[in-house]
Amino acid sequence: MNTSFLKPLLLAGVTLALFGQGCGTTSTGPTGPDMGVWKTVDGGVTWVNKKAYVSGPKVTAGTASLSVLSMDFDPQDRTAIYLGTAENGVVYSLDSGESWQQSKSLGSGKVNDVAVDPKEKCTVYAVSGNKIYKTVTCGRDWNQVFYNPRTDTAFTQVAIDWYNPLTIYAGTSDGDIYRSIDSGVSWQTSQRIDGNGITSLVVDPHDSRIVYAGTQSQGIAKTTDGGATWTQIKKEFGDQYADGVRVLQVVPDPVTANVIYDVSRYGLLKSTDGGATWTGLQLTSPPGTIKINALAIDPKNNQHMIFTGVSTLQTTIDGGKTWTPKKLPTTQTGAKLLFDPIEPNTIYLGVIPAPSKN
Repeated sequence: MNTSFLKPLLLAGVTLALFGQGCGTTSTGPTGPDMGVWKTVDGGVTWVNKKAYVSGPKVTAGTASLSVLSMDFDPQDRTAIYLGTAENGVVYSLDSGESWQQSKSLGSGKVNDVAVDPKEKCTVYAVSGNKIYKTVTCGRDWNQVFYNPRTDTAFTQVAIDWYNPLTIYAGTSDGDIYRSIDSGVSWQTSQRIDGNGITSLVVDPHDSRIVYAGTQSQGIAKTTDGGATWTQIKKEFGDQYADGVRVLQVVPDPVTANVIYDVSRYGLLKSTDGGATWTGLQLTSPPGTIKINALAIDPKNNQHMIFTGVSTLQTTIDGGKTWTPKKLPTTQTGAKLLFDPIEPNTIYLGVIPAPSKN
């Protein structure tokens, strides 16, 4: 199959902001609720809060208060975007973010992650608490497909094999990685990293047998055989990049195989050999002083990358040699970034509440 469209979607990662139609850019600063999803169509020069919300037959402007925890395109229809939110369940758009609606059948509450099947349109998985849910109707109806009896453990991540979507992976706050090879009908423990939550779970866009799982403090777990066996990338960071084991996000390069980025307590680390060796990227501040929440890579030009932190967006056009900072278009905190797979000047930014100053 042609995976050129799927690869950027599997970066994991990368997410975006919520709601709105209308005006408002970084030049004047936001007024009123300014969370949810922000969108740029000019590569980040100007941003608009995408806050139009569909509630029944009416359109309201109440979604700019949403907190975005995850976001994913429908790989067969990039105008369809699904969000996992902190309090409003799954929220989705069918018009490239111009309007949004809640998947009411799933209800409200915290949804940590969503993943859309790359071959079956409208098939979506969502993880909430100790449960995994699935819809085959674009979110109109959801069924629980797995229940973890450990109620003190939450599912944090979910990912789908883009080559064989029968295979799904899910990670937990306690370090378990579950795998289903039958579209979620049954699940088995694929790997266990005791007491170390899974912070990132991504299928390699060049070889779907390779899966990376970032952890809170034990580096990256990697499989090259579809989850049958795993190795741990930890000592490879060495003393120089010791904080690289505190992983927030693993981002494979969509263009070049075996190139992966580690978004961590250190900052940004790059490997060109699948995690065997690492190099730190020089940012605008010393290592460990910039908190990076999300990194996204242009699916058509891997020299063009963008990351978001607490109050800034930073962009590179030379593969990370130099970075240009810009203030966020919101008073809140950037949490997720997502490049449009066809129009890379279109980028989505997902927002969460800013840290308390107290």
